[in-house]
Amino acid sequence: MTRNSQAIFRVDFSLRREVFFVVIGAILGAITMVVPITLLYTGLGLPYYLTWMAFGHVLGVYSSSSIITGISIHLITAISIGIAVGVFLYKTGILNISKLSNGILYGLLAGSIVFVVFFIPVYQFILAPEISRTIDAMKVTTTSQSKEYAATPITTTTPQYQYANNFIVVMIVWLLIHLVFGTVLGGVSSSISIRFGSRFRCAKCDISFSRIDSLQKHIQLVHGTTPIQLKRILILGGGFGGIEVLRQLQKAFQDDVDVDITLVSRDNFFLFTPMLPEVSSGMIETRHILTPVRTFCNRAKFYEADVDAIDLKNKHVVIAHAIGKQTRSHTLEYDYLVLALGGKTNFFGMTEAANNALTIKSIGDAIVLRNHIISMLEQADIEHEDIKLRKSLMTFVIVGGGFSGVEAAGELNDFVRESIDHFYHNLDRIDARVILVNSGDRILPEVTEDLAQFALQQLRKNGVEVMLNTRLIGATQDMVKLNNDSLISCNTLIWAGGVLPDKLIGSLPCDHDKSGRIVANKYLEIDGYENSAFVVGDCACVTDPHTGSPYPPTAQHALRQAKVATKNIIFAINGKPGDRKIIFDYKTKGVMALIGKRNGVGILLGHKVHGFTAWWLWRLYYLGNLPTTEKKLRVTVDWIIDLFFKRDVTRLKTFTEEDSVKASTEILR
Repeated sequence: MTRNSQAIFRVDFSLRREVFFVVIGAILGAITMVVPITLLYTGLGLPYYLTWMAFGHVLGVYSSSSIITGISIHLITAISIGIAVGVFLYKTGILNISKLSNGILYGLLAGSIVFVVFFIPVYQFILAPEISRTIDAMKVTTTSQSKEYAATPITTTTPQYQYANNFIVVMIVWLLIHLVFGTVLGGVSSSISIRFGSRFRCAKCDISFSRIDSLQKHIQLVHGTTPIQLKRILILGGGFGGIEVLRQLQKAFQDDVDVDITLVSRDNFFLFTPMLPEVSSGMIETRHILTPVRTFCNRAKFYEADVDAIDLKNKHVVIAHAIGKQTRSHTLEYDYLVLALGGKTNFFGMTEAANNALTIKSIGDAIVLRNHIISMLEQADIEHEDIKLRKSLMTFVIVGGGFSGVEAAGELNDFVRESIDHFYHNLDRIDARVILVNSGDRILPEVTEDLAQFALQQLRKNGVEVMLNTRLIGATQDMVKLNNDSLISCNTLIWAGGVLPDKLIGSLPCDHDKSGRIVANKYLEIDGYENSAFVVGDCACVTDPHTGSPYPPTAQHALRQAKVATKNIIFAINGKPGDRKIIFDYKTKGVMALIGKRNGVGILLGHKVHGFTAWWLWRLYYLGNLPTTEKKLRVTVDWIIDLFFKRDVTRLKTFTEEDSVKASTEILR
């Protein structure tokens, strides 16, 4: 590699991680060595454990533990030498195992070093004499362990002694065994390193490769004297659909240097939305359901920015970001576009609700909602002697009887009542009102009638007031009005109904449904822009061929749409004669909802579940779908803590809130 090429790349390397990969490879290699050793000694009519027993005897262990001791020494020695050789190769720069061929060479070198440095002297001066003594002892032993060998005495004319005394044959056989060890060591450690290890990053493009030869090829073809024309893929949106498209594309084009991948999102994190209600109650720490988008972007570039304009005809997108009070704009050109911009809360034209309601769509919503609930309890505690005001502060109205509304109502109800019991001694849980308002005649229309009825009964049993066939028609800061002319005095209104695509999506020159979502064909392409523009997730209207109705805007559908869209992009780029585009045809695997108090309902693969079983399956499923092992562990710890400790009612005021309080104090003075 030239000096100029070295100036435009860097290596993201962790010695501890690479050593760990070598340890895994060495362990598997050492275990693999057992197979030829076993075959060798079994073929000679000797016990397969003879070598391990001899190793144990050398260390002074003559009990039944000698075999285990011998195997342990074998593993420790193989791992130690493997690590030493790996560190030496890294420090000297002789070999980089991010190429599989280099990994095999490394393994063969390590196996040869183990053979020459360790095995030959140890076998010649220590192990061989001990094996001979062990065989001699086996000739005269009468233990049940050796009875099978007593019928055929071991003498100097038997194959065992002939093999043991033929130095050249012994060395050839054991060299082959050590090369088997080295091949497994190098292959395994190299494969793991390519998948999880060092990244070779191009500083100009801000993308990385898992193999150094891919980076070398990239520098030569993209930054050389005659750059190639890149195939540019642009993903807009960092939700379930956008991130899944990114992951699938990176997997497919990891070492394809003529493909350029870019993702744009207004946030620099991926939000795991199913756990938002638990964040709003403080059960799960905020950052534990957030994963930085850059965690996923290895082979792709990432821009945290807003999408200002999309030109489908000329294939370019304008993005904008703020630097202080100044807004900067950039134009990104593409060959293939994936729209995964999600949606926003739909208030169905109700301005009063939009101005006075809290929502639960983003992480900011969850933080604000939690702070607001705690604030209401704090104020109610101060004003506990004013019965009317206290009850208003302790009344929480949630609009929407779908998954979001029901889960929010169940989680909020538990949080409020448990917090009152433990912390707010001037309040009574009986005075707390959690009201769920639903315009339909049943909650959870996504599940069967009997499960919806079970959920309704459990919510009411836990103290949630559920109003069916009721709509919100007006709202102020401390009052809501329903279509039955009833007024509810409350200081908390939570809107959990409906999703609406962004205005930018609705303004694009293509077909839309009545809510503004883009109508996609069965290949998830935008009509009129086939093979170049795809749409997935909440901003897509995709018709279910079995029902004739649009697929619901859920995470599981967004993930499956992302995989189909990715395959069709790959087909558009690398399609061969005979290949076909993939049709999106997905049957829902199931639906689940939590309803509080370690309770839930769901349908999984056609089977109905409810109660504790549904709650447990919900947790297992969504825990397994968290994007990283770190987040899985953190959420698990949060859930365990919640089992043994009280809810945390710490309220973190924002700077805006603190400034508002100070301003009010100054006015009073």
